[in-house]
Amino acid sequence: MATAASKIFGGQPPKGAYLQAVRLIGNPGAFVRANLILIWLALFVLVWIFNPIKAMPYPSEIWQTLGEMWRLQGSQGLVYNTYVTLKLNVVGLLYATIISLVIAYLSVVPLFQPFNKTVQWLRYIPIVGFNLVFLTLFTIGWPMKVAMLTVGMSFFLVTSMTGVIASIPPLKFELARVLGYSDWQTFYRVIVRGTAPQMIDMIAQNAAIGWVMITAIETYNRTEGGIGSQIYAYSSINNLPAVYAYLIVIGVIAILEDWLFVLLKRALFPYTTVAERA
Repeated sequence: MATAASKIFGGQPPKGAYLQAVRLIGNPGAFVRANLILIWLALFVLVWIFNPIKAMPYPSEIWQTLGEMWRLQGSQGLVYNTYVTLKLNVVGLLYATIISLVIAYLSVVPLFQPFNKTVQWLRYIPIVGFNLVFLTLFTIGWPMKVAMLTVGMSFFLVTSMTGVIASIPPLKFELARVLGYSDWQTFYRVIVRGTAPQMIDMIAQNAAIGWVMITAIETYNRTEGGIGSQIYAYSSINNLPAVYAYLIVIGVIAILEDWLFVLLKRALFPYTTVAERA
């Protein structure tokens, strides 16, 4: 009698399916992949429970702390601080995407290439190096945090998107010239439309970079709250269960965020899914 899992993933795996899991670029199938995920999750939980690092809180402590923070109201509550950080991340990502795509797409024009290279080089500079600039242009608080996050993400998105554009085969530009396309037609059809699926991937990676930066940025002004400010506050009093609870929240948001970008890419560019399966 087939199990519920086998019904969901298409019946019992064929003979040798599990061997595919240890082969180079193997294709074990959905049923085996589901079992592998469960095995790794079980191993992770076991290692977590019996880990030798005494400073790391146990899952039960984190779960209890999550419940306590969920019940808190106002600026100390889990819901409020998650909303504050999500809002900052979304707004910063939106601004960074618009600015970065303009700079990256203009890299095909020689006049703007030096500016593009300068922006890419600035990604090596710590974001704190721009504090005086931000303080001069913006007030301390929400505007400054948005500016810091936007600029920090833009440096990396410009770099990655410029690389995608540079990887376009020259043959495509030659074909556009043969077909009699104007510069604007070539720009739209070969560069903008041709790199649109990769653009979604680059934005998704940049969103992850934003979460890495969010803790440092939110500590500059902790009066508005946010996950970053709470992690800093709980770390200062050595409340590790609360710190790890917020880290788990970030992990859950990251999984959902990646899933949304995958759905967006499939909805806008369904042909990419067919190519990946092929």
